[in-house]
Amino acid sequence: MDVPPVERSQAGEAVTTDRKQTYGLYPSLPDKDRYDAFVSVESFGEKPHAAAVHHPGSLFGESEAPAANSDVRMKAQILILEEQRQELLSINERWAKEYRTMKQYYKEKVQDLRALLQHPNFEEDMWEEREKNIRLYNKGKDAESTWTKDVDASTELLRAVKEAKELREQNSTLTRRGQHQREEIGRLNKALEEALRTTRPLEASSETLQDIWKHQAEVYKEDFLKERKDREKLKDKYLDLEKKFRKVHNELRVLKPQVTRTRPPQPVLECTCTIRAKCPNWEVRPVHQNDVQLQRRYTLDNKLVK
Repeated sequence: MDVPPVERSQAGEAVTTDRKQTYGLYPSLPDKDRYDAFVSVESFGEKPHAAAVHHPGSLFGESEAPAANSDVRMKAQILILEEQRQELLSINERWAKEYRTMKQYYKEKVQDLRALLQHPNFEEDMWEEREKNIRLYNKGKDAESTWTKDVDASTELLRAVKEAKELREQNSTLTRRGQHQREEIGRLNKALEEALRTTRPLEASSETLQDIWKHQAEVYKEDFLKERKDREKLKDKYLDLEKKFRKVHNELRVLKPQVTRTRPPQPVLECTCTIRAKCPNWEVRPVHQNDVQLQRRYTLDNKLVK
């Protein structure tokens, strides 16, 4: 039966939409949207009949087209199902492996627990194990707190070092600024002095002279007040010293009569000269120490003169 061109176009569109339909048999599997049923005929190594290609209006070409489209769809579905089967097998293998591993682990755990239950000191061992775990936990906690404190201390130290560095920089900046200001003030003072020296009093205005006189009067007043304060301080200091002197003098007057004056014994000096033989009336008298010193000085002067 001949098919109208409109119906053939509608059938072609239906085939195209069927080719592009996505098959997701197991939604839980990954990449479920990656299976596309659109497969070209050339991918399977089959080519349509030459008559169907070159003579689309012939009856043989029209009968072969739906059969080829159905074969393509079936092969695409078979490929999708085969891929899903392989994925399911790999998932089952992983689950079986994990199951065997967990089974072995829990089996060993049960055996260990049974052995511990049969042990006579099970409770003591459990208590020791618990205390050991508690000690390890506390030790880890202390280490963590110590590390946190060290980190805080290092952070504070770094902050303090940074602040000290900033303060030193600010200090150096302020020092340089103050030095520049002092230099500028000195320069301005010199310029003002030179201007005052060069300008004549007659040429200066009355306001400038009045300002200068006021300034001088303030300076004199400040100097007078400063000298007055200094005099008052010196006067107070003098009064304090005078009080101390009077107090010490009175104490000395009180203690002076209590001290007995005792003159140290004077040594008796004898004359050893040969004049005594010539003068029989020679008398031995004590000689004062001062007279001896004067005599020695006199004889030494005579020798120097000679």
